Amino acid sequence: MARHLRLCFYAFALAQLISIFGDRLNQFSVVGMVGKLEPGSSVELLKLSLFMHVPILLFAPLFGALLDRWSRAWVLIIVDLLRGIIVALIPSLFYLVGNLYAFYGPVMLLSLANLLFSPAKSAIIPEIVPEKQLFQVNAALWGFGIVATIAGFIMGGWLFDYRSWEWTFYCDAASYLASVLLLLPLLMLPFAPRPAPAQKTVPMGWGNKMLSGIREFAFSIKDGAVLIKESRVIALNLIAQTFIFSLAGWLYVIGIAHLQEVFPPGRTIFLSIAGAAGTVGLLGGSIAASVFRERLAYNRTISVGALLMGVSLIGLAKTETPISLAIWCALMGASVSPAIILTETLLQKHIPLEFRGRVFSAREALTKMAFLGFSIAAAVADAFFDKGPILIALGLFLALFGVVLERSKWARV
Repeated sequence: MARHLRLCFYAFALAQLISIFGDRLNQFSVVGMVGKLEPGSSVELLKLSLFMHVPILLFAPLFGALLDRWSRAWVLIIVDLLRGIIVALIPSLFYLVGNLYAFYGPVMLLSLANLLFSPAKSAIIPEIVPEKQLFQVNAALWGFGIVATIAGFIMGGWLFDYRSWEWTFYCDAASYLASVLLLLPLLMLPFAPRPAPAQKTVPMGWGNKMLSGIREFAFSIKDGAVLIKESRVIALNLIAQTFIFSLAGWLYVIGIAHLQEVFPPGRTIFLSIAGAAGTVGLLGGSIAASVFRERLAYNRTISVGALLMGVSLIGLAKTETPISLAIWCALMGASVSPAIILTETLLQKHIPLEFRGRVFSAREALTKMAFLGFSIAAAVADAFFDKGPILIALGLFLALFGVVLERSKWARV
């Protein structure tokens, strides 16, 4: 990697660390306010999930087609700038409105911003990193993200409990603006040009131009869907990531609400413990994946991860102390990390340059749809069953699924 490209990558990596820190601080703060105003409410957590994910399902195809035409470097910079402004206005909006919808509205706008940011970030990495270094770079970036997540959870818990909830949002806004400055060097890199739409030789009125643009976007989206359908590797990795987010959606409602019932109400430090321990596990899994990258078999990585996740969920259902909470959350993180790194690397290697925006946006839609669907299912289940038995049943299912997948040939790449 050339020296100037290496320096730009280091700035990009640091920007990701700071930006992810802001993401986690924001997520922690919003969940903390839900717990403060409506402790143990799975309904409010589901509302938050709806505001967070429904916009992604609606706009993912359009944004994916746009990303394959726009400069991804400019997208990253502008989106982080907008996120900083939105987050900085949240405290004032709460004082004006006085209820949780003061958080749900900005969350919806931030989800649209993330729909542009996340696919652009995944798509730009293969353009600034040689293919043979993709796995190591993804592992390193994943590790940076984990460090940022740990810092976000710890800082969020301290600010929320010992300073004020407003401080968490102001620090979050500052982190996004710092990320903008670090992303500016990307504008100096010679990226491959985005495909331009076909030029029309016959003059058209504004109505025909609009219809032509809609048709171009429709064909663009269709081409991306055909690529996913015809490539088994791309489809399999999208399924794996969707499955992981399905579990996250279930845990988001049942897991957090369970902890809010077990631990003292109105306090968020136990969420800091759970988040920090989980991200330590993610970091350990990332390091293990990087060290043993030549030995990682796809189906075994997924099956062992499912088995360990099942065991950790059963333990989480029984936890009543901060120490046991930390142990099970760390095991949960370690079980997920290698699978995420492996699937992300395979997607980046197999998706052609001109399709990356559409496919990664489709990934965002699939994973968020799974997250949302299983969040709704979890809220419904919570209305009929206790949270502990639900977690135990899910853990047993995952452990059995891991055993079955280990003996199956379907998931071999």
